[in-house]
Amino acid sequence: MTTPTLHDDRIDKMRLSVMHSVDSDIKRRGRRARTIIGLTAASVLVVGLGGYALESLDSTQPSSSISADDSGGRAERNSAAAEGSGSAAGDAKSVAPEDDRQVITTGEVSVTVKDPRGTAQRLSTWVESIGGRVDNRSESGSGDEASAFVTVRVPSTRVTATIDRLTTYGTVEHVSLQNEDVTAQTKDLDARIDALQLSIGRLEGILAEAGSSGEVIRAENALTQRQEQLESLEAQRKAVADQVSLSTLSIDLSQKRQVDSVEPGGFTGGLRDGWNALVSTVNHTVEIVGVLLPWALVAVVIAGIGRLLLRRRA
Repeated sequence: MTTPTLHDDRIDKMRLSVMHSVDSDIKRRGRRARTIIGLTAASVLVVGLGGYALESLDSTQPSSSISADDSGGRAERNSAAAEGSGSAAGDAKSVAPEDDRQVITTGEVSVTVKDPRGTAQRLSTWVESIGGRVDNRSESGSGDEASAFVTVRVPSTRVTATIDRLTTYGTVEHVSLQNEDVTAQTKDLDARIDALQLSIGRLEGILAEAGSSGEVIRAENALTQRQEQLESLEAQRKAVADQVSLSTLSIDLSQKRQVDSVEPGGFTGGLRDGWNALVSTVNHTVEIVGVLLPWALVAVVIAGIGRLLLRRRA
């Protein structure tokens, strides 16, 4: 078997074939690399565009997308700020005009009258005629032992007039009045009420625009909580306003004391009292003797035994 001879032409053909294969492999790998790079770039582009679209969508969403809890937190911060301003206003009450001061007046009055029951009725009628009211009224006893106790609410501007009125019924024995300045408290309550009303308005708007059941539930819970707080504060504010507008006076009406008459018992009365005292003394003496007699007998027996023992020893 003869070995083929490699001529120049054959060598060139082999070289061309190898170079062609290498070029084809390089082109194939280049296309694959470009495809991977293109897919990667496309993916990055799609992700970037998608994120930008989502951000744009979130920025254009209505305020209902905000959770009710976040809104509640902002409302609480607004409330705290309002409370701070209310406290600052309270601190500055010393320079506030007299017309802006809120003062609660309470007092106790003791009066001696001839007819406590009748006086209590006349006083109640007069208090109602000036725009006040009777919160409590109690009467006890009759005749010389009669008494009455009345708790009245009178307009704060008629406290002095009420005490002057009592002097026409009898003798005013004791008067005690106390004034409590609640200007800071009322301003604080007003600020908190305003903040809660603002928070409730925002939560109602969020509830109206809620897009999911979760947002509705959160908004309703926050709204219920704010409404309960508002009702409590409004009740406190109403109570304070009532105490400021109507002062409280506790009035004790007692019967005038009469001088006790002395009725001497005479000789018969004195004799009876003396005899009763003598009998009482004898009875007590006999009772004491009866109590001591058993102990005396025991003492005699013990003394006799002691003497016998001493004689035997002697």
